[in-house]
Amino acid sequence: MSGTGWAGEAPCAGDTRFTPNDASEESLRAPGIQDLLKVCRVCPFRSACISLVKPRASLFDGICGGRLWLNGEIRATCETAHPGELTEGARPITHGTPAGARAHRRRGEPVCSLCKEAVRLDQAARREREKASPQQSPHQHP
Repeated sequence: MSGTGWAGEAPCAGDTRFTPNDASEESLRAPGIQDLLKVCRVCPFRSACISLVKPRASLFDGICGGRLWLNGEIRATCETAHPGELTEGARPITHGTPAGARAHRRRGEPVCSLCKEAVRLDQAARREREKASPQQSPHQHP
């Protein structure tokens, strides 16, 4: 995958081995293919990749979303892939937000660094708010 936005940050960005021009059953069984799938194990963009490429609908050949595809059918899967990532029309994740982190978790994929940082900042702000206005216990009387 290559491009701008999240696609430019993906571990496969700019690597044409993920989308070979001469994909066939034989070429996709080559020993290096399994090494390419290993790149997808920690990728936080697998479901976004599937939503962008739409491998089933486009009869995709190559590696997309942690899976090896030939004619739009899955031939191999990286070990951390999750079935929830396969929805080609999945809503995109708003990276850099706590909601984005929750979406990553719902899809069973690693939380990207932008979303991790957003959660950290949100938790720090919540702790500060709680310090500034302590809640009164229900058993305390004014």
